[in-house]
Amino acid sequence: MGGEIEITHGGYVAVDPDDLRAAASRVRSGSVQVTLARDDLLAMPAAIDGFGAASLQLSEATVRLSRAEADLDGLASAIGTMADVFELAELRARLAMLGAGEGDAAQARDLLQRVDRLLAGNALLRPTEARLRADWEGHVMEGFAEPWGLDADPQGWLRKYPALGALGWILGPATMQVLLRFTPALLRTGVEALAHAQGVLPAGLRLAPTPGDAVVVDTTGRVVDPRAGAALTAGGAAALGPGDVRVMRSDPAPGRVAGAPATLGEAVARVPSGRPQVRVEMYEFADGTRRAVAYVDGTRPDGGPAEPWDMDSNIALYADRQDSDALKAVTAALRDAGVDERTPVDLVGYSQGGMLANVVAASGEFTVSGVFTVGSPVEATLPEDVLSVAVRHTDDPVASLAGGGSPNGTGSADSLTITRTVERGHGADPDVPAHQLDRYRETVRLAEQSGDARMGAITQHFAGLREAARMTSTDYTAERIPG
Repeated sequence: MGGEIEITHGGYVAVDPDDLRAAASRVRSGSVQVTLARDDLLAMPAAIDGFGAASLQLSEATVRLSRAEADLDGLASAIGTMADVFELAELRARLAMLGAGEGDAAQARDLLQRVDRLLAGNALLRPTEARLRADWEGHVMEGFAEPWGLDADPQGWLRKYPALGALGWILGPATMQVLLRFTPALLRTGVEALAHAQGVLPAGLRLAPTPGDAVVVDTTGRVVDPRAGAALTAGGAAALGPGDVRVMRSDPAPGRVAGAPATLGEAVARVPSGRPQVRVEMYEFADGTRRAVAYVDGTRPDGGPAEPWDMDSNIALYADRQDSDALKAVTAALRDAGVDERTPVDLVGYSQGGMLANVVAASGEFTVSGVFTVGSPVEATLPEDVLSVAVRHTDDPVASLAGGGSPNGTGSADSLTITRTVERGHGADPDVPAHQLDRYRETVRLAEQSGDARMGAITQHFAGLREAARMTSTDYTAERIPG
């Protein structure tokens, strides 16, 4: 069960209302030419009086021209209304932003006057706006609302999801009823606010620093890549203190390349699980150049205080725009694996790992050539030479935090956004099946089986890895030093 795959370039549609109005003007010009041609035909029967068949044909032609004129006039009117709708939406958004801060009273007054002029100049605009808003409100919770309707049976949630019964026992029946009844509105409002504020990462992103650092050590605890000024014990081990992150690497596994990832599915399948949170593959070519691929796992909520891939790291990155212990570990792992500012690197991440991949790409500290994420709560604004592929489920509340991604899409012309609804109503399931990695792997598989030619750009991107003479794969496991 689940919705159909949708593959797009991503982002919102970017429209210039003036361009639309220019198009409407060109259509009206065509209508005028049709009108002139019809008038010329209407004048001809008097000149050919007595030719019944010719007059009949001319009459039929003028009817067709009249219909074409009406169609062109209708099309021009629709395009003009569309232009007004887009401008009205932009004006409303700008007014909302002014209202959210100190604002500029004069600017707000000018915007309101422009809104009034638009509404007064187009009788279709107000009902069109109302219809579009109602349609949006009816579908914005797609994947998060039960098919039978939450308001109709709020107790149904308690029956379907027994785990919520414990919450009801704590809060009390009356409070639980209110919570369940207003959950869709609260969820929609919260997701919108967070997504618009945090979901898109600008290029050149700089995060606020936090205390502590990440030190890479080998399996014996000896420092492999010490930070500047790191304190060492007499035996060369790291003397780590509270707030530091220990990143342990496995013994490298050099060898001939047995199989670089050839598809998005193969790349996602290499996202680590179990002990390591990060895996880095370094590809060395005969001409001395190198290329890397890093795979980053998602949140691990049951790891305890020593686990850097926790909600603290999520909140630090997403809400607070601060460095996180997980980000420090990823950066340390990349540098330890030999990825410097000149080494092209692909980043593959799931959930929090997708956010980490996007943050690394947006920072500009590395030469990122591809960003491939599943279930990421953010999307970076990337340059045109970076292939970006984001896989999102419409009923995954984590992916919804990306807010639709960058307004105009991001990355190269071959970049893709792959979406699917796993099952309507699953967004409200406490287990969040739509966010599970295996469901994302299924979505990727369906996309690759869709026959969409655009998926070929991903295969072509990874194809160069198979020309490498040597590949080294290294796993990294990070631990937080508790305070």
